Amino acid sequence: MPSETRYMRSDTQTINGLTAYKLGTTQTTSSLVRSYSQSTYFQSGDFGFRVWKRSSGGVETEITDGNPIVVATLYLGDVALYSNTWNCPQVSLDSTDAIVVRVYARPYGGSWNLLATFITEQLGTTILNSATWTVYLFCQYEEYEDPNTGAISYRLRFWWGTTTYNSRIENFTWGVVVPAGVPHFIGDGLSGAVIIV
Repeated sequence: MPSETRYMRSDTQTINGLTAYKLGTTQTTSSLVRSYSQSTYFQSGDFGFRVWKRSSGGVETEITDGNPIVVATLYLGDVALYSNTWNCPQVSLDSTDAIVVRVYARPYGGSWNLLATFITEQLGTTILNSATWTVYLFCQYEEYEDPNTGAISYRLRFWWGTTTYNSRIENFTWGVVVPAGVPHFIGDGLSGAVIIV
């Protein structure tokens, strides 16, 4: 039952028909940023995420409840690595399924806007385990003045891809459930012992 830290990387991969940024077990060394902006001031902004499993045929089944899980609420001038926990339920998988995580932002009183999509490799397992994830997002709410036009905009910014902008998921846990009373082997298959669970 591996318990991993899954990093939001700045490189991409195509898994089960979806090209997205990698949700991998190591971090990259170049950062990326995506923003939502508007010309009018808003009191605060939220950042959140949703989670799906994606089949080899490209069918996605949401694991979250249809709304982003809020990681942080920012006010103008805030910038930091924020975190929140989420209780991931136990989910049955096919061995060719991958996990998709999408990050969103919304201005106060507004709608959610997709900023970035991340995907794991095909996990090769039958279950995503019930576990408390800690999700870290590097977020910013800033006022920006265009140097060419002088126009002012208000931006919600999400950064990832390096140890400085270390957006990630901790305690990402997956494995194979062995039914109670079924003997199975551990070890190298030659000298391993039989265990009754």
